Amino acid sequence: MATSVPPRFCTDYAKRVAKCQKCKMQLEKGVLRMGKIMPNFFVAAKDPSKPPPDMKQYFHKECLFEMLFKARPTTKVIDETEEIEGFEDLNAEDQDEIKKLVDELTEKRSKDGPAEPKKTPSKKKAKDEVEETPSRKRKNEEPAKSKRPTEFNEESDYNSFYKFLKVCSVMKDISSSSEKSAVITSMLQKKGFDGDLMLWLSFLIRESDKRDYNVTDEKMVSYFAKILDTDEAKIQKYISKSNDVALSIAHAHEKKVTNEKSNWSLQKVDRFLEKLETLKEDDEIVKHLKFAAKRFRHDELEVLIRLIRKELDTGADAKVVLKGVHSTAPNVFETDGLDKVVDKYYNNGFEDSKKAATSKKSEPKAKKSRREADSDESDAEESEVEMSDSESEGEGDSDSEDTGEEEEDISGSDSDDVSEISSDEEGDEVKENSPKKVARGTRTRPRGSNGNIVKKEECPPDMEACRYGEKCYRKNKQHLEQFWHPSAQ
Repeated sequence: MATSVPPRFCTDYAKRVAKCQKCKMQLEKGVLRMGKIMPNFFVAAKDPSKPPPDMKQYFHKECLFEMLFKARPTTKVIDETEEIEGFEDLNAEDQDEIKKLVDELTEKRSKDGPAEPKKTPSKKKAKDEVEETPSRKRKNEEPAKSKRPTEFNEESDYNSFYKFLKVCSVMKDISSSSEKSAVITSMLQKKGFDGDLMLWLSFLIRESDKRDYNVTDEKMVSYFAKILDTDEAKIQKYISKSNDVALSIAHAHEKKVTNEKSNWSLQKVDRFLEKLETLKEDDEIVKHLKFAAKRFRHDELEVLIRLIRKELDTGADAKVVLKGVHSTAPNVFETDGLDKVVDKYYNNGFEDSKKAATSKKSEPKAKKSRREADSDESDAEESEVEMSDSESEGEGDSDSEDTGEEEEDISGSDSDDVSEISSDEEGDEVKENSPKKVARGTRTRPRGSNGNIVKKEECPPDMEACRYGEKCYRKNKQHLEQFWHPSAQ
């Protein structure tokens, strides 16, 4: 069984053009490069009797140290410059830069602490171990763990800086605030969304970025004039026309540099901005900005400059962006800050508050529906009483013909009813389907198809009347046999 061999590291100046194994950009001939030396087990597999030959993977120094900064505590990294083969052959300036990166890496790993070995739980309890009572267990219970991720996949499309550009472009083209919020909602609701919401929101809401980048608009123009090797007056000419610093520098960059879109992640851009905040000298800032300008396309550089200037041109303020997360997120942001919004999102805090609100609203509605049902039943009882009274009066009349005439008069069949007469002045034709108006407070007895008054049907004593009556929607045989329904007239 092959044992794992820790990698070695080397550095030199490129003897030929190659590709960086991290960013896939070219390592030009003569530039500083760093290498990771590992055994080539693929070659060794052909002849197991011989030790595996060395294999070198080359990187930009920034790309290599970016990988080492994210490495696990147990992974072998560069602890001191003496471990880098060929370090003594570099010039003094490059040695100082690498030494600075090594010191930052060592400081970070010392803060993180050593990796703790995993403990294997014992199957049997010790004899002197006391069984915990339920009450004691409750006291010792840890608070519920947060579901908020601590690490994100930088290779994911939802953590891509180019994806961020696309979202900004879509929001910029939309005028409606609600539609701008819907762009954020749509992205968050996509299946498999694994983006770093904190970075998305802090980039979109620029007032939440508390960093000071020490770069004014005048300095920005001066820096990029040096980086692009162009006249500062040309960039100022673009600015006077567009009144937009970021767009003007991007325009000058497009004329000088032809790059494909980069594969930078939001996390890498955040680290870039974090380092920019620490730089004070002009030369250091120019070198740092140049690193991005050589790798970015012009539209990516434009957005990067807007992030530095804290003026993203999406037309969406904090309230609009946060409404895309949840309708109550702006209130949480005002009271508790952006970090609390992100916590609530990952721990379903917004859903819990929504359920509580809906349950409170549903309680009065339920009470109201009960009151309406009670009132309907009481109305039905009153109508039954009135109907029985009118029937008893009809049965007591001696002259049935007079009664019929009276009923016709009450029903309002005279030509005075406007709803039954068409608007045609030439003829007094009555509309067939128009409803007949009945004077308020009057009641008519039900009549059959032959015009005779129909007596009210009564429920048999051995059955129970269905509460829905003729309007009952149940058609199953069991229900019809169990409950009495009045026959449709």
